[in-house]
Amino acid sequence: MFINITQTIITFLPILLTIAFLTLIERKILGSTQIRKGPNIVGFFGLLQPIADAIKLIIKENIKPHKANYILFTLSPIISISLAFTAWSLIPLHNNSPQSDTKISILLILSISSLSVYAILLTGWSSNSKYSLIGSIRATAQMISYEISIGLIILSIIYLSSSLNLSIITESQKICWFIIPLFPAFSMLLISSLAETNRTPFDLTESESELVSGFNVEYSSTLFTLLFLAEYTNILLMSAIISIIFLGGTGIHTFNNPLILSTKIIIITYIFIWARATYPRTRYDQLMHLIWKSFLPISLTLTTLIPSITIILHCLP
Repeated sequence: MFINITQTIITFLPILLTIAFLTLIERKILGSTQIRKGPNIVGFFGLLQPIADAIKLIIKENIKPHKANYILFTLSPIISISLAFTAWSLIPLHNNSPQSDTKISILLILSISSLSVYAILLTGWSSNSKYSLIGSIRATAQMISYEISIGLIILSIIYLSSSLNLSIITESQKICWFIIPLFPAFSMLLISSLAETNRTPFDLTESESELVSGFNVEYSSTLFTLLFLAEYTNILLMSAIISIIFLGGTGIHTFNNPLILSTKIIIITYIFIWARATYPRTRYDQLMHLIWKSFLPISLTLTTLIPSITIILHCLP
């Protein structure tokens, strides 16, 4: 039991530290893109800014709206961060980790990620605010729509690797990463991940006409911190999934190192930040048109073509 607790701490502590400093890196990159300094006061080159932000959020007054459902209002951020960390526990940091023994790890991750929709909907509904409710409904519709595309693309990878185990998917890319023959699928999954995590240019939970931050507008202090951590944990989670199923995960040929996976996650996360700094926010009808009239037909075509091509190649002498 002590060993399991130690492994859990060793797994989640780096994730928490990464999330904390990811906010600093994002603000630095956005500042550089917009030709300004960014955080540079607290600590050496602003390195202590995440700690200052955490202290500020924790000591702020925890305000609860009038006539809100206090039980769900308090539980929904806890559910969000719990689901995010539970999904992270299934990511194999190296092929000898305990998580790599899960035979249906990719299926479990998709199932847990789907449950986060309920947490967001509860967050907006329990706040007793029409702006929070509208933001949560928009986020829910957006996440459900793009989960279809994500599921079909991952199904194509499952066809190629013949496994639901992330470690086996990594092993099946020793000769060639899946991004090379399936670059269109990689691009669609990356864009769908931006929409799934409600990131710019698809952060339509926050509408200009309402001037609020969406489903979490009524939250403050520690509860807002939990929602904030859950958002960035999901960003790193999607970056890890993309790195594993398209970029070979932890391995390069026979070399296996968790630092390789970390480097790939950093590169994908940088693309998330770069997209936020570059592209303007889309309209909601454009967002839905992209998934239902573009990504869905292409994803369905891939799920039909890939197994057919695989069967034909296996039948050839």
